[in-house]
Amino acid sequence: MNLLERLTDAEESIRDSTLKPALELLIPGWVKPNHITLLRAVLVSSAIILYLLHTPLAAQIWILTAAALTDLIDGPLARLRKQCSRRGAYLDQLSDWFLGAWAGTLVLMTGLLPLAAIILMVLPQIGVFATDRIRASRLSNDGDSKSERALTIAMGAANFRPTTIARLQFVTVLLGFLLILLSRAARKKAFYWAGLGSLAFEIALAWLLLGHGIYKAASES
Repeated sequence: MNLLERLTDAEESIRDSTLKPALELLIPGWVKPNHITLLRAVLVSSAIILYLLHTPLAAQIWILTAAALTDLIDGPLARLRKQCSRRGAYLDQLSDWFLGAWAGTLVLMTGLLPLAAIILMVLPQIGVFATDRIRASRLSNDGDSKSERALTIAMGAANFRPTTIARLQFVTVLLGFLLILLSRAARKKAFYWAGLGSLAFEIALAWLLLGHGIYKAASES
């Protein structure tokens, strides 16, 4: 087990043990982890509707923050109740992409971040996307149907255990977007600079993830 895997084990153990009492107390047994994941997609869709209805930005930020918090719950809940599944991993990745993409789009449309900054963030993600698909293509078996092979390749990173670095990268990009949006709603320049700092850290993590993905793809070939 390498350092990154040990770090991920430790992070999951701490997060799961910290959230376990609250999850057992507050989440009814009939609520599945996938329900929490789907709630994230519903909340993001609601935020989009609020934007189209010209609702104040503060209300949209609250909805997106609630959506982000669901990402802290579904994974620990799945591990606690032993309900981890491939479908759940796919839904989680799609919901995360939906949340991150809309938050970034909202920042762009409100003119709070230049397009060049978004491009700088997207470039390493394109590389990560490509290396994940290369690795996923090697998971396909001859016995798999064409649709199963296509789904395996399409979902890329959802086929693999998410690392602590990958989780941190998603947290920092989302935090950066939300802080920048909050700077407009609260008219506080400090939130804007804190958001930029978070996004700068995210860019560094994205390049680190790209390097790790290239290493894994080469070692698995």
